Amino acid sequence: MVIKKAVLKNILFFTIFLAASLVLVHFALAQGSCPSNTVVEETQATLVGEVIDDGGDPNLEVWFQYGKTMSYGFESPHSSKYGIGIFCATVYNLDPCTAYNYRAVAKNSADTSYGENKTFTTKCLPIIVDIKANNSNGPITVSYKDNVILSWTSENSVSCQASGDWSGSKAISGSQTIQMNTVKTYTFTLTCKDATEIKTGTDSVTVIVTPNPPVVVTKPAIVTY
Repeated sequence: MVIKKAVLKNILFFTIFLAASLVLVHFALAQGSCPSNTVVEETQATLVGEVIDDGGDPNLEVWFQYGKTMSYGFESPHSSKYGIGIFCATVYNLDPCTAYNYRAVAKNSADTSYGENKTFTTKCLPIIVDIKANNSNGPITVSYKDNVILSWTSENSVSCQASGDWSGSKAISGSQTIQMNTVKTYTFTLTCKDATEIKTGTDSVTVIVTPNPPVVVTKPAIVTY
């Protein structure tokens, strides 16, 4: 009977030790999965906070408040945390090229504490520009005085500018017919900007113009007396 009690006691101790070890391992893995500082992309951000003092009660609930103003308006999912250290949460569906406020929040049995307000600006979406000549990415070869149709599209842009062998402001998508009046290699470049006028996207297409055979006529004879 004494042996059975000793065995049960050992099993109970081992079970408690194993459970505690799993909690610590899970906590360590969770901490290791967080970046050291907040990471921002175009439409999502991984917010990072740190509990530097658990107030004597290590059983914590942590989350983030965020939004376009200091009234926030949004919260990340709440999660459990044991003791001090870094924690993080990824928030989605953010607007690109937009400034946000955020702060970390931690709660224990005593009360809820708020970190200081911080800000970040999401990255702008990449500007994608595609220009074609006669519906081809080029290079294409055409003959002297042929017409070439330039067509283009862009994404996440508000204005476009032509350069190279054409010029002027262009719509963010459209087409233009140009006659090739010189035997040479043409390069048509289009550069588009977003609303910040800082981020740009560029694409070019090459058109090679080759000469035609010469046109020759025989003049009639003029008879003089």
